[in-house]
Amino acid sequence: LVWSGGHMVPTPRAILLESEIHQVLATMERLSSSPQEFDPKTSGLTIRLAATGYTENVFLARVMSEVAVRAPGVQLEIRPPDRLHDTSALEKGEVDFLVGWNVTPAPVLRSRVLFTDELVCIARAGHPALEDGLSYERYVALPHVQFDTPSKTTTELLLHERLAQRGDRPFVQFRVQNLLTVAEIVANSDLIATVSKRFVISYLQQYQLSIAELPVRLPVMQNRAWWHERMHREPYSHWFRSLLAEIGKTM
Repeated sequence: LVWSGGHMVPTPRAILLESEIHQVLATMERLSSSPQEFDPKTSGLTIRLAATGYTENVFLARVMSEVAVRAPGVQLEIRPPDRLHDTSALEKGEVDFLVGWNVTPAPVLRSRVLFTDELVCIARAGHPALEDGLSYERYVALPHVQFDTPSKTTTELLLHERLAQRGDRPFVQFRVQNLLTVAEIVANSDLIATVSKRFVISYLQQYQLSIAELPVRLPVMQNRAWWHERMHREPYSHWFRSLLAEIGKTM
């Protein structure tokens, strides 16, 4: 800091070190303070999560059912993920956990695998494009409906990357913010969509859909819980991570 105009201002060097200084101060505060006890049966804590509608639907709904029984006073708040700001939100304590699939995590985050899934293509039952299996050419040519978030989903990023390697890109006709809207549109049109297998299986009875293997090779979805180092030793964080892992084993 240097004196300027009657008050202290940070130097360019100090500005560059700002994020590192915040982490050092958070570590010193954690080391100098005694851990607060956490009793899930009596706590009124609010835990904030960043997760997509898919993760909320197929996984976090089960987690919330267990929280309602084991920790009736604990509140969960789920907000959409934002790839550009999630790490910063975890560092600042604006979000406690990021839950989902992320193939480019920040190195400052800790994580553990909760459950795996795979991506498939869905189309309406009887769609002619799936009669002989979905070819790559048909997949690229057909209009898609895409589940969207404030920043691109991992699925969308990987899919566009793979298609771009062959000089192609999908024709995304509709972008929507609800996975059930994806199922509704696909079941009643000739559009197709790329979604997780766990999601679509749970709605096969409600919507007349067909499932096809993707003609593009994509990695297995590794859905994880992510948290910042500053939260690692917090008793409530440890309790909630254990609960997430327990529910994940039942998937």
